[in-house]
Amino acid sequence: MLSINARDIHKTYRSGFMGRKKNHALKGVELSVNKGEIFGLLGTNGAGKTTLLNIFSGQLAADSGFVEVLGHDISKKMPVSLKEELNMCSGIPNFPWSLTVEENLKFYSLLYGICDKDCGDIIQNCIKMFSLEKYRSVRYDQLSSGNKQKLALAKSMINNPKLLFLDEPTIGLDPDIAKKIRELIRKIHGERDITIILTTHYMKEAEELCGRIAFIKDGIIKAVGTRSEIVALTEGHNLEEAFIELAE
Repeated sequence: MLSINARDIHKTYRSGFMGRKKNHALKGVELSVNKGEIFGLLGTNGAGKTTLLNIFSGQLAADSGFVEVLGHDISKKMPVSLKEELNMCSGIPNFPWSLTVEENLKFYSLLYGICDKDCGDIIQNCIKMFSLEKYRSVRYDQLSSGNKQKLALAKSMINNPKLLFLDEPTIGLDPDIAKKIRELIRKIHGERDITIILTTHYMKEAEELCGRIAFIKDGIIKAVGTRSEIVALTEGHNLEEAFIELAE
């Protein structure tokens, strides 16, 4: 069963004077993501990773092509009911700075339509899952970068999503903190019936977490497969060398 089925996806942005210049962000993307897997989407800056995530999550519409998410055709519009089954976590989290950890989680639970009688237990479970008990009353602007990212992950689980998008979840973090975040991602995947799509620049992260990987360059999917399958397509001996070759 597929969580995502995308066929011939195109997306163009206009820029320059009077929008006369066309920038082709996606050029006929074909991609399938299996239910329950952690799927890695790798590529250099500007390759089209975030544009693709924004289309899959309903934040952006493709110019043309077919997109199916969790069995729903979202090529033209995403049903509101489907949005309740998705969530996203960015590597550059942005929360109301004056709210505490607990207040931020309550704020987002209300945005997802979780009623007051249920949100208390859900918030406490998320706080416990990401070891934020000591910081529940700490304001967002007083958190360390690692705890800000833990809060972002906690927020992403507030609605118990079936499909989770992680956009560069460890970018800018110290190696020890990044390792803890990867452990939490594995924990989420192991404990829940969830599909995860992960974008990252870090080959080690992709190797540790992802069952399958896609490389995107200039809006085109260049390769899809397991780590060993990707490496076999190139002259490289490991994923990093394969990435460099595919990015050329």
